[in-house]
Amino acid sequence: MAGPDIDLSSFTDLMTCILGVLVLIILLTGIDASQISVLVATPKEITGDDKSPVFFECRNQQLFYISTDDLKDAVDAKTEEIRVAVAGDPKEFLKQAAQTMLEVNGQKVDYTMALVGKYELIPIPDAEGYSFDKTVVADEENWYASKLATIDPHTQFICFFVRPDSFRTFQRARTLAWLKNINVACELQDERNHIILGPGGSQIFSQ
Repeated sequence: MAGPDIDLSSFTDLMTCILGVLVLIILLTGIDASQISVLVATPKEITGDDKSPVFFECRNQQLFYISTDDLKDAVDAKTEEIRVAVAGDPKEFLKQAAQTMLEVNGQKVDYTMALVGKYELIPIPDAEGYSFDKTVVADEENWYASKLATIDPHTQFICFFVRPDSFRTFQRARTLAWLKNINVACELQDERNHIILGPGGSQIFSQ
């Protein structure tokens, strides 16, 4: 004798509703996930993040030291000079500032940008920097070695701005820095690129 027929239509409707809800949840989850930006720091960034850079430019097979302290001192001195010259007149100060360029350690500096802490450095073509001898020696008496002696490898690293004509100078300078256990980073520059330090410049990490 056959048993009673079982009506599965209600069960089928229920499963269809559950399946529809699951599909909707999956779609919404996928949409939310696609809108999330995940930023992961690279090991290089983590390594250099706790050290401050010391800047050198390699140009015309010479080294040029770029000191933010020297830049700030030059800007402060020029500001006081202009302020005295215009007797404190704000309009005249701005007029004079717009016409002023500084020269610091072989670089021209845009004074008006420097007033807000942004240093745009323009290489002076005929400036004289430091040239290496034919042999690379860790001589504490030479100019570059004396700069290295002031760098703390635990808290500082060197960033070289390297022009196309000065790769050999960069290699020698890097070798001497490595001998002092100083981390090194480099940024390749076109021969006419301006170097920008401060807001708007690129973030640099040691290697």
